[in-house]
Amino acid sequence: MSHPEIIENCKKIIIKYLFDVIGQENIVSIILYGSVARNEESYKYLDGKLYLESDLDVLVVVKNRTIVIKSWINLKRLCDTVSDELRKNWLLSYVNISVTTENRLLHAGPSTFIHHLKLNGKVIFGKELIGMMPSYEYKDIPVPILCRMLMGYMISLIRTIASSGIIEGEKTIQGYNSVLKSIRKLTLFMIRAIIIKDGIPLNPWNLTEIKTKKSLYQIKNPIFEDLLKSYDDIKLSDSKEDCSMVEIKRCLVRVINQFNSTIAILTGVNDPLVTLPKKLIIGHYPFIRRLEHGIYIFLTNVRTRWTIGLFKFIIFIIFRPEDITLRFYELFVCSPKLIKSADEENTAVYQQRQSWLKLYNKSLQRWKYDVAGMQRPLP
Repeated sequence: MSHPEIIENCKKIIIKYLFDVIGQENIVSIILYGSVARNEESYKYLDGKLYLESDLDVLVVVKNRTIVIKSWINLKRLCDTVSDELRKNWLLSYVNISVTTENRLLHAGPSTFIHHLKLNGKVIFGKELIGMMPSYEYKDIPVPILCRMLMGYMISLIRTIASSGIIEGEKTIQGYNSVLKSIRKLTLFMIRAIIIKDGIPLNPWNLTEIKTKKSLYQIKNPIFEDLLKSYDDIKLSDSKEDCSMVEIKRCLVRVINQFNSTIAILTGVNDPLVTLPKKLIIGHYPFIRRLEHGIYIFLTNVRTRWTIGLFKFIIFIIFRPEDITLRFYELFVCSPKLIKSADEENTAVYQQRQSWLKLYNKSLQRWKYDVAGMQRPLP
């Protein structure tokens, strides 16, 4: 059930901070997207008070590139400040803010993000740009974009596993549920990718429509039903006693197999991560776009993380971005073997676990700088 009063209070505070930091005169439009815009948000009671549990995803459309670049410098601090303010009364999660220009939004090429924005975005301030955005068919969305988004959710899962403590055997309700939620998000995007790839006339961002209307269409991929079942099978825990490491392992093994199968379906090649050049799978932005992303990373971190690691990460982003993705994939496929049960300890597994954490932390030295995660500058 939606709680409009919570959403409205959150929107008012977000708009106020955006006006203060970017300037109302510089903003063309503010668009809400994600689960809240789709009316699929979740809530949770904490100490008798109801809070919004879902993230708030916001796209700010400004007048020109100069304003975008200036806003990047304050973007991380702005996201943190707004999130902290909303957590006082309304929010349990985070506010993700992206910034682009009106010209770029209205001339963006086909992508899952643009498709989602067109179908589900809600303007909460300013010019009604949704109707002015270009419309694309599913077949117009390039396969590498689907693969790249899948890789992004996979990376998010690995980062969640590492921060949850379950690799070290630290079992908490929050850590346990955070891993299951991340698995569920990856599973959901695989469902969406299959719908888009096969051109099934369903709204891939509306889970209720997918479940109620899927029987009306001939869906050829057998993995589709398996993914839907897996999504429904994932149950969060309310107590520490119910947090099962066996269940985490089972879910990880299943999602890894489904991930590999989905990539194979999207590319039309068995074992594509072994047989195909990686640039063909996840695509390769033109040099100017990779350079722009490097500038974006630099500006969003320049006030908080002026380190050698920041410059190394920018070099990888510009020249070898696929190497970072593949390093996380290696962690992904071996992660189930390293989940530590409370009564388990084995020298060989312990050494593997330490190697996993060492490789993860080495990778994290770079990826921690990408504060906006997958919501990077628009294609």
